[in-house]
Amino acid sequence: MKKILLYQHSGSGNHGCEALATTVSEEIKRISPDAEISLRSIRPEEDRNITTIDKVLLHKGLKKWTIPHIVFQVDKRLFRLGKLKDIILADRKMSAIADDFDGFVAIGGDNYCYTKGKSEWPTDLAIKRAGKKMMLWGASIEPDEIPGELKEHLNNFDLITVRDSITYNALLDNGFEGKAHLVSDPAFLLEAENLPLPQNWREGNMVGINFSPLILNYTKNKAVALDSVYRLVDHILKTTKMNIALFPHVMHSFPNDLTVLEPIFEKYKDSKRVVLISDPKLSCKQLKGYIARCRFFIGARTHSIIAAYSTGVPALALGYSVKAKGIAKDLFGSEENLVLPIQTFDSPKLLIDAFDRLLENEDSLRQIYAEKLPSYIEKAKISAKLFAELINGD
Repeated sequence: MKKILLYQHSGSGNHGCEALATTVSEEIKRISPDAEISLRSIRPEEDRNITTIDKVLLHKGLKKWTIPHIVFQVDKRLFRLGKLKDIILADRKMSAIADDFDGFVAIGGDNYCYTKGKSEWPTDLAIKRAGKKMMLWGASIEPDEIPGELKEHLNNFDLITVRDSITYNALLDNGFEGKAHLVSDPAFLLEAENLPLPQNWREGNMVGINFSPLILNYTKNKAVALDSVYRLVDHILKTTKMNIALFPHVMHSFPNDLTVLEPIFEKYKDSKRVVLISDPKLSCKQLKGYIARCRFFIGARTHSIIAAYSTGVPALALGYSVKAKGIAKDLFGSEENLVLPIQTFDSPKLLIDAFDRLLENEDSLRQIYAEKLPSYIEKAKISAKLFAELINGD
């Protein structure tokens, strides 16, 4: 029996992370039913209900204002003393348990999009030093970040699968041919679980909206970006007969999507046309069940958009990185009118116009889903096959 450790997981309060841990473990079990899968999690108390995870282990990240955290921050900004940083920030707990496992899977799909994923490097290097096989599963990476030190670090992985062609082509340009493979995000395989619909849900005529405080950090004007959502809700209520469902997709203490969605709900709840899906006990599968029953979806969180894409719901991504553009481009042939870069928000009219275009293109988008979605979802199964070959090879 092979023992596998999934790592780079922040906890299932982030339902995107939950979707990745769920689908990656399900895929490994599909290929290797007798595999024992452990999950290393920053918040293990949130992960007890993933049935294909056999054990959940605590991972303590860098605690703020400790000596390791200060060294990491100073080195990242000023000195870049790689060897000193590696020594001080070495993931000693990973080094101690590495021999307990046959293979390791990094499941943080966008962890190498931000600051080159440097906070993950000590753990990756501890696994590498132990001589273990390791895989990066379904990643997105900004192409301009790859050359240099990130390229050197990514070469520590024995296998890399990426979820968009922009990342894939950038890796090929940097010499990863044979090691990098183009797949679909594993969450395209996530099963949707249907629950009873809440009061004021208009069956077949709902607009789902996810918004996040995180993306406000990428805007030119936070006030304008947030006001755009309120203006969009006004627009939908005044010009259509559709109702609105607000979806938080990350419910950690910070950044909790409820901090921006609850005030929106409070403003419009008396209209009886706005619903807030806020039960913290909902799983990613149950959230997907609600999103799947929307007519349209607008989302900031990548995996809220993937929940819509994978169930054939016409969707608009409020994107700020390669992952939004790349996934839309690969599925639809172009990201035009399907990704609205949050960096461009300088007028509420932008979001309203983008929504109106989504309505206009409803039929054509549904036709694309009918033609392309089955094969696109099937590509998400490639990662498990490649991982099995890696683990079972010599």
